[in-house]
Formats: sequence, structure tokens, C-alpha cells
Amino acid sequence: MKSLISTFLLVSFLGVNLFAQDTEHEEKKHLITGALGYTYIPQGASEHSDAADGVFIPSIGLDYFYSISHRWEIGIMTDLELGEYLVFDKDLNRKNALVVAGIAAFALTKHINVFAGGGMEFEKEHNLAVIRVGTEYAFNLKKEWIIAPGIFFDFKEGIDTWSLSVAFGKEF
Repeated sequence: MKSLISTFLLVSFLGVNLFAQDTEHEEKKHLITGALGYTYIPQGASEHSDAADGVFIPSIGLDYFYSISHRWEIGIMTDLELGEYLVFDKDLNRKNALVVAGIAAFALTKHINVFAGGGMEFEKEHNLAVIRVGTEYAFNLKKEWIIAPGIFFDFKEGIDTWSLSVAFGKEF
């Protein structure tokens, strides 16, 4: 797993300039998206289960990004897990956890972005530090609207999760 992460980060952040595509229209500086998704917790169990067989939890998100160049963005990603689950190994009961992460994103191509950052997962009983890495493919629609399916991994103090989501957003 560490070599997969290392390879991902190396390819993402060492300037993959071969894929650059210039656009002739004015670049928008701001992007705000709402997202719907599912988070998979491999060590998790549903609240009435006796075994940690893994559990899917629905989530909603709200993200904001600011373009600092045509290839780089910085922003904040927030996700609210809409459910309750148990992590027996860590003796945790998680309910409606909120993840907030500061993110740096890099455009590999006109449509493919990779991102990484860190933050916190807030929950009533116990907060966890989070490192997030991921990627998305943005479909540009009319009038600066986008749809972007994505996948990301959260590393949370030994409780690693992965998520699939679809973001709907507007550039301005």
C-alpha cells in the first residue's frame, strides 16, 4: 500500500507537464461543488453487527477550490458521513462524522485532477487526523457547470477508508 501511495504522489506532484493543454477561454478562479458518495470502511461494522466485515456509509460533501495557476488549485473539502458504524479494533463508535481537509490539486490534463491534503475528522466521541489523496475526472458542461466523478482515500490513524463520489459544481 505504501508503494502505491508513493507512486501516486510521485506521478502527481513532480510536474507531469507532458499532458498540458492550453485553453483559449478565460480561466475561472473559483469552483464550488456539492457531492454525493459512499465511503467504504474495511475495518467497520454496522451498528448491530458482531463482526467487522466492512461497511458502506453514504456521504454528502461541499468543496471549494481557488485556482492559483492553470494547473494548480488549493481548497477545502468537507464530507459528512450519514450513518453510524463501529470499528472494533480501535473501540470506536462513529456517528455522522465530519471530515474537513485542506487540499492542493494538480491538473494532469484538462479533465483529470489529482489532489492531496490533510485535516481532521470530527465526531462527538473522538476526533481523528486525516490525510487524503485522490483523483477526479471533470466533465465540463455549458455555462461553467461541471460533473466530476472521483475516488479518494483517507488515512485516519489506522482506519483507512476509500470513497467514491460524484460532484456537481459551478466555476465562477
